[in-house]
Amino acid sequence: MVSENTTRVSFRLKIDIHDLIQKLSADAGIDPSAFMQRALERAVYPHLSAERQKELDDTEALYSVAQQKAREVFNSGRFDEHFTLTVFGELMADPVSRALYEEVIGAPALTDGAPKKTPLNMYLGWYIKNAIDAEPLLDDSGKPRRAFVKDQPIKSYTLLKLGTSTSPRIARS
Repeated sequence: MVSENTTRVSFRLKIDIHDLIQKLSADAGIDPSAFMQRALERAVYPHLSAERQKELDDTEALYSVAQQKAREVFNSGRFDEHFTLTVFGELMADPVSRALYEEVIGAPALTDGAPKKTPLNMYLGWYIKNAIDAEPLLDDSGKPRRAFVKDQPIKSYTLLKLGTSTSPRIARS
């Protein structure tokens, strides 16, 4: 996903490396792109400013908390098409994860227009979806269906359905 603070990169991988990335990312319960992004960020980490290192650490911690919370909510039988909103609500109800979220965006959770908020929310939705291997619920034209909310830290989210291989990821706690 592209935002004001990201750039799209394309490169080729040897087949055996690609296959291993697919396996390791599945084992970690994350999308292969997120796995590669994390690996690249860690490769340059020692060369970043202390402030940027803290931001990466906090963001990675928030992603991990979101994945864990998604698995907990799923394992408690609370999956429905509004799963992302449910998990996000759980994250915001927990003072520690809410404080971490606010630290990463640099503003209170309900603030509109915080520059880091939109890309973070998009990635959080992605991590939540992939934590349980859910898939977007599609409309008749094949586009992901979205829901819009008010008075929430997120303004919209993709409606979800269970993926075809959900069971391997939900076993992790």
